[in-house]
Formats: sequence, C-alpha cells, structure tokens
Amino acid sequence: MEHSGLQSPPTRGSHQFSAPFLHFFLAPLLCAFSGFHTASYLVVGLYTWPRTSRVIVLTIGMLIFSYEFIYKTRVSPPTIRWSFSSLESVLYTCVIPYAVGAGALLVLAAMSE
Repeated sequence: MEHSGLQSPPTRGSHQFSAPFLHFFLAPLLCAFSGFHTASYLVVGLYTWPRTSRVIVLTIGMLIFSYEFIYKTRVSPPTIRWSFSSLESVLYTCVIPYAVGAGALLVLAAMSE
C-alpha cells in the first residue's frame, strides 16, 4: 500500500544554478557592501561601541562566508568547468569586490569635499 502523502516534494532549483549565482552575484555584492561599510567606519572616525561591534560582526561574518561558501566549495583542483583554484576564487569573488567597495567610499568622500 503506497501513501502519496509520504513522498518528498520535488526540489526546486539546482546546484548548477545556485553556485554561479553565489559566486558571481551574491558574494561580490556582499563583499562590496562590507568593504564600503568598513571603510565608512574607518573614515568617519566615530568609534562608538555600537558601530565598532557592528563592523567587527560584519568582518567576522564575511570571513566565515568567504571560507565556508567560497573557499571550501572550491577546495578541489580546477576542472574544465571551473578553471580557478580555491584561493583564486576567494580573490576574485571576495577580496577584489571588498576593495572596490572600500574604494567606492573613498571616491565618494573625495568627491564630496
């Protein structure tokens, strides 16, 4: 006797779509946001405890995100489909967007003077 209510629902989405979305859209966007706000904290100079704790949590969160979702997913050697090593992947999807976000704040601060 088969119960139709006990079957698992079909899954939506696929790993083939979510990995490029994570590596080419979400990770750079989050890292640029983090770089912008960290640079804002350093440039403005209002070193209160709430702002300091927010930047510390944001930085630790980005380090964990970069390690868990970017570095660990690409620990295997490069393949035909993905030609970057894990360190190159972290550089291109996290470090460069972080620097671009920080640079964007510096450019905006220079333009406002």
